[in-house]
Amino acid sequence: MSASSSNLSLEYASRSSIEDAFTSVGYSFSAETRESRHDRRISAELPPYLEYEALPPPEYTLKDEPITLAMYLFKFGFLFPPFWILGMFILSSPLRAPPATDAAGEEWLPDKTDAEKQIVLDRIRRAELKWGRRCLVAFVAFTLILVAGFSTWAALCGYL
Repeated sequence: MSASSSNLSLEYASRSSIEDAFTSVGYSFSAETRESRHDRRISAELPPYLEYEALPPPEYTLKDEPITLAMYLFKFGFLFPPFWILGMFILSSPLRAPPATDAAGEEWLPDKTDAEKQIVLDRIRRAELKWGRRCLVAFVAFTLILVAGFSTWAALCGYL
């Protein structure tokens, strides 16, 4: 018990000596804070908020875009740029509907009519074209950067 009381007295003594050192310079360690403009409230009530009942909250929806081979070729092209070349070929290849029945005897989209199947094919084709164009732009940009880097290197090394 005497060890803990001596620790408290040492802590109190060291704290008071620190406080004395700072109070001699002009700092005070009181429990009270000085009145600040941030401590005063202008009004006790919260400000009135506008009612936006006329406007519904925004709706965040996911784009229902089909997953296509061109999308994967574009994304994996950053790891292996020749995939962008394969993605560019999709721009020139036509999209055909799968056969009415496959080898297992299952039909493609059996619950849809021919018009609905055509709408699905159009959506897929639009997505493929979008990602194919992105592959084209990425490959052209990659090629230009590669040519600019090579020509800069050749010019600095004295080959040109």
